[in-house]
Amino acid sequence: MEIVRQTLLGMHLVAGALALGLFWVPALTRKGSALHRSAGRWYTAAMAIITVTGFGLAALFLAGERWRTGVFLLFLGVITGTSLWNGWRVLRVKRAPQAYAGRMHVAVALANVLGGTALIAFGLWVKAPLFYAFGPVGLVIGGNMLHFALRGSNDPLFWRAEHLTGMIGSGIASHVAFLAFGGSRLFGWGTTGYGLILWIAPLVIGTVAIAVLNIQHQRRFAASTPAVVTA
Repeated sequence: MEIVRQTLLGMHLVAGALALGLFWVPALTRKGSALHRSAGRWYTAAMAIITVTGFGLAALFLAGERWRTGVFLLFLGVITGTSLWNGWRVLRVKRAPQAYAGRMHVAVALANVLGGTALIAFGLWVKAPLFYAFGPVGLVIGGNMLHFALRGSNDPLFWRAEHLTGMIGSGIASHVAFLAFGGSRLFGWGTTGYGLILWIAPLVIGTVAIAVLNIQHQRRFAASTPAVVTA
C-alpha cells in the first residue's frame, strides 16, 4: 500500500509542477494561437493527472488514519475536476449551450453543492477553518452550473466565459498546492494563521479574476446586442 501511495504522490507532484508552469502559457499568449492551444492541451492533461491521483490519495487517506485529510482531498478533487471538465468540454459544444448543460452537467453541479454543504458542516463540527472556508467554493461552482442549466444563454460566445472560468478555476488548485504545501514545508505553517492565508489567497485572487473577466464579457455582449425598441 505504501508503494501505491508513493507512486500516486510522485505522479501528483510532478503533474502539479508541470501544471503550475503550463497554466501561464495559454494565459499570457494570444487566444486561439497554436501555442495557446498546444500549451492548453498539455495543461489539461497535467491537471487531469492531478485530479485522478488526488482521488486515489484521498481514497487511501480515507481508508487509513488520516481520514480527515481524505475528506478534504476528495472535495478538492471534485471542485478541481469540475472546473477542468467544464473548461475543456465547453469548447466541444460552442454552438450548443443546451448540450453543454445536459443531465451530466446537472448531476455534477449537485455533487458540488452537496459536497460544499457537507464540508462546511464537517468543518464546523471538527473546528477546521480550512474546511468551512473552502466549502462555499462548491456552492458557488454548483450554483452557477445549475443557474446556467435553468436559464441557458442567448450569448453566441457563452463558451468563452465558461472556458475561462473553468480553466482559471482549475488553475487555482495548482497555485494553492504550491503556496500552501510549500509554505508548510519551508516555514512549518499549518492550516491556521499564516498557513490559512496561503490556502485562501490563490482562491480569492482567482475568484476576483474570474469575476472581472465575466463582467468584461457581459459588457461586450451587451454592447453588441441591438437594443429592442418598443412602441
